Amino acid sequence: MSIVQFTRFKSDKSEEMIKTAKEAKAIFERHGAEFLRLSRFHTGAWAGEWLAVTRYANWEVYGKVQEAVSKDPAFAGLVAQMRTIAELTGRNIAVGVDL
Repeated sequence: MSIVQFTRFKSDKSEEMIKTAKEAKAIFERHGAEFLRLSRFHTGAWAGEWLAVTRYANWEVYGKVQEAVSKDPAFAGLVAQMRTIAELTGRNIAVGVDL
């Protein structure tokens, strides 16, 4: 069962968002996330917002990654920078169903 975290941001700074997401991708994947993807909504209520998606193999891996990034100085710096270019607008976690 995979765990997927969706995080939405508002920002009009496209280049900075992409650069920051590349840095976040390296951090999260280094600590055990399966992937980090960045997308931008083009329709609907969230049009113009950014969506960062991370996936983890299971709850245990999710917990380990969250603990590791919370102690990672590079991630702390990234969060501080993100606050200057974007507004966090939402976060959701979905649990995959094995079919």
